Amino acid sequence: MPENKVILLGIPVAPLTIHEVLDALLEMAKAGFRDECRVIATVNVDFLVNALSMCDSRPLNAPLVKVLRRSPLITADGMPLVLLGRLLGTPLPERVAGSDILPMFAERAASAGTKLYFLGGTPENAVAAAKILRERYPGLRIVGIDSPFVKLDDTPENRANDEAVCARINAAEPDIVFAGFSNPKQELWLGKNARNIHAAAAIGVGGTFNFICGAVKRAPRWMQRSGLEWIYRIIQEPGRLWKRYGWGLIKFNCIVLQCWGGNLLGKLFGRASETAWKPADPAERDGVLELDCAGLSRVDNPARLRILAAHLEAYRRGLPLRFVNLGFPARLQLKGHRLFF
Repeated sequence: MPENKVILLGIPVAPLTIHEVLDALLEMAKAGFRDECRVIATVNVDFLVNALSMCDSRPLNAPLVKVLRRSPLITADGMPLVLLGRLLGTPLPERVAGSDILPMFAERAASAGTKLYFLGGTPENAVAAAKILRERYPGLRIVGIDSPFVKLDDTPENRANDEAVCARINAAEPDIVFAGFSNPKQELWLGKNARNIHAAAAIGVGGTFNFICGAVKRAPRWMQRSGLEWIYRIIQEPGRLWKRYGWGLIKFNCIVLQCWGGNLLGKLFGRASETAWKPADPAERDGVLELDCAGLSRVDNPARLRILAAHLEAYRRGLPLRFVNLGFPARLQLKGHRLFF
């Protein structure tokens, strides 16, 4: 797993090709369950606009942002994110879509004996997808298929239902769980239940079961490669998707403009953080975790990695994070990168 991840809008994205992602998943499967299930995510524009505010650095969905920041592996499932990486000077090698990961990983899993579990989707489509993959890759071990109705509200009934779902997963002893609840429900549910799922990793794959069984057709390969798959999806379901995708792109562009402006400000007037900013470890004071930002004038990717690490430490301790000795230009950059809240 690369330590030098690319921080895009406050989210750590792994600069990996799809083949490297498949290798990483196999490594996780071999390592097995440790303390809690690793939650993997493939992030696209629709995902981010549901998590982030258009004009405020504070997230719309703080629990979702927390799950994403704690994830050991996030891929950029969309060309706009790949282009954003280039715009910020932190290029990603390619788009890695969740709908590509499952069918490609199934081939490797069949050879390695890795056990898969299908969670979510409609019962008929999940079963049909499993049948197709088993026929395509003899020896593939899909040890369980479950299409439960789950809710995110924290009620006694929902907790009991979650425990039952996790018990069924654990009884099958899978290595990797593929969840098709749609985003962000699948990531939030997996994050909420990570300690109770005894699998090496779980990844949200949205409507991938539908694609595999042919219930929903994917865009032609050339549209996928050129980042135009969203147009094909709108043509398929105009009534449901045109407003959602259209507004999402407007909102995403507004967020990116703020991020790019802050990044440009740092490049023009700031100094590289690795030479100008030597922060001590965050320290607790009066029930708050403080990070000293004296000397920080350019919030480049190394600085964003350090700041994200401080956020993760604050999550671990259950404390709010406060920036001290933070200059106004650096504050603007942190807000643009969605790291200030």
